[in-house]
Amino acid sequence: MLVNRTADQSAAAKMSIYFRQASLSSSSSSSGTPSAPASKLSSLPLAQQPRSSIENEHPAPAPEEGERVVTIDMKNVHSDAILAEFLAKTGAAPVHPTPAELAEMRQVEERAERAAVDRAIRKKYLDDVRREERMLAVARQEAEAIKMANQ
Repeated sequence: MLVNRTADQSAAAKMSIYFRQASLSSSSSSSGTPSAPASKLSSLPLAQQPRSSIENEHPAPAPEEGERVVTIDMKNVHSDAILAEFLAKTGAAPVHPTPAELAEMRQVEERAERAAVDRAIRKKYLDDVRREERMLAVARQEAEAIKMANQ
């Protein structure tokens, strides 16, 4: 995946999705699962492969043989509309969380709520400690001032 950003806000904001025809190959698992063949770019050493940039150094490459490209214009479009267009153009289907994932998300939310309560309790404790330290410092200063006045 390449992400190219540019400071030019008038430039197009396009998402290009490349589809390669999957084929059964000898490198796939013994279960006969289709695998996509390697592209010319992915067969290059990592240092020579195009990478994301903030200078648009590596624009989206032209499709290779056997590839089709779906392009979505994202300029001034809400994320819901982008998702709807993505689903329509690619034939993708949303993946809903499993019951186990839903339970895990609930646990994460509960931990976040407990953490907020714990932070509030800790903040109150630290505020009380600091207030007491300030009171002790003022009392020490007053005691020192009284000693100095009585000498």
